[in-house]
Formats: sequence, C-alpha cells, structure tokens
Amino acid sequence: MQLIVIILLILAVLLVIFTLQNAMDITLNIFFWEINDAPLVLVLLSCIFLGYLISAFYFYPRLWKVKREYKQMLKFNTELKELHQMNETKDQEEVTDPEGIELDDDDSDDTFFKD
Repeated sequence: MQLIVIILLILAVLLVIFTLQNAMDITLNIFFWEINDAPLVLVLLSCIFLGYLISAFYFYPRLWKVKREYKQMLKFNTELKELHQMNETKDQEEVTDPEGIELDDDDSDDTFFKD
C-alpha cells in the first residue's frame, strides 16, 4: 500500500513539472474551428485521455468475450474433473481376481473331462 502511495506521489510531481514546462498558450485548429489561447498542457493531456478512451472502447468487448470464454473453460474443466473422479471410484469398486484373470464357474458340457 505504501509503495502505491509513493508511486502516485512521484507521478504527481512529474505531472507538475510537465505542467510548468509546457505552460505556453497555443492556437488549435480543428477542421473548421479555431481555438485561441489553449494551454498546451491541457491539449496534450486531453489527447492522451482521448486515446485511452478510444482504445478502451475498442478492446473492452474483446476482453469481456475472453473472460466469458475463460469462465466457461473453468466450468468445463471442473465438470471433467468430477467425471474423472466418478469413473475412478467406479473402477475401484469393480472386484477382480488376485491374478487379474476372471474365472468362469460355468458347468457347461464343453469341458475337457466329461462325467
């Protein structure tokens, strides 16, 4: 928490230095409009903020889609783990002979020794 406060203070000091160095007024021409005596600092900061907003509007729908797909994959993964655990318990419940060979106790007529 203290590291975040220190970083914010450093950024605030850098912003003040940037503001003091770029305090001149400029004339801004946008298509048919002309804005006289606009502070350079406000123009630069507004351009940065506008760039952030445009990129956010472009990337956030994609980000939401990826998050939704991630949640679906997590849900699918937990379902597969549960299914795998159920199959393991079923396999453990099956009883086999100690030698691994299942013997039939049929009394059929096709035996080697006939009585």
